[in-house]
Amino acid sequence: MSTDGTIHARGIRKSFGPKTVLQNIDLDIASGEICCIIGPSGSGKSTLLRCINGLETVDQGILKVNGENFGYYETDSAYHALPPKKLAEQRTRVGMVFQQFNLFPNMTARENVMAGPVLVKGTDKKQAAKRAHELLASVGLASFGDHYPAQLSGGQQQRVAIARSLAMDPEIMLFDEPTSALDPEKVGEVLSVMQDLAKKGMTMVVVTHEMGFAREVSDSLIFMDDGFIVERGDARKVLRDPKEPRTRAFLEKVL
Repeated sequence: MSTDGTIHARGIRKSFGPKTVLQNIDLDIASGEICCIIGPSGSGKSTLLRCINGLETVDQGILKVNGENFGYYETDSAYHALPPKKLAEQRTRVGMVFQQFNLFPNMTARENVMAGPVLVKGTDKKQAAKRAHELLASVGLASFGDHYPAQLSGGQQQRVAIARSLAMDPEIMLFDEPTSALDPEKVGEVLSVMQDLAKKGMTMVVVTHEMGFAREVSDSLIFMDDGFIVERGDARKVLRDPKEPRTRAFLEKVL
């Protein structure tokens, strides 16, 4: 299986009932690119991530993730939904970290990180446990493998969630406001793990309110509003000198 780490979207539309939440989305993210998505609540940011991860299917348009049509295959005359097994395989290559940590409460940190490889990939338990220990160490939690989620702070739980996603060896990591449920003093510990990932060349798409992180770490920045991509460009340039009035009005409120 080829590694790729790219995302390519053309003319993506997505509606829930009468409400259109994504409109005419064009997007290219290169392998190893760090892209931050900002914008007001309800602008379609999370839905875009969920489409890239296969949690939602697009209504219209082309979506290629890791170089493959995502969720469907093409014949000369039509698009067809992929069989569930093939879609599940595609999704293992895209890690996702949510606002809420979504850890299994009845499993230790180590067991949470082992679960995907053992249950989905059939990895040997001993091997999975060794890898889980390495990953927990990489997010600064080497000595917390036997702790249950309830015994961990929010920041620690979110770092376990990141380790759990990495255990599947994804080519792309998606983060949906990964620090918004955290106490302010815990935000830094999660952002520093994400900075380390960025240095290793992981493709990352991050929905965030952390403008400092966007400025320091991301290559590109997307501003979304009302289901559209309003502006896209170099993160530092957009934050310093946005071209679109709507972007400027938003940034004046949050910076």
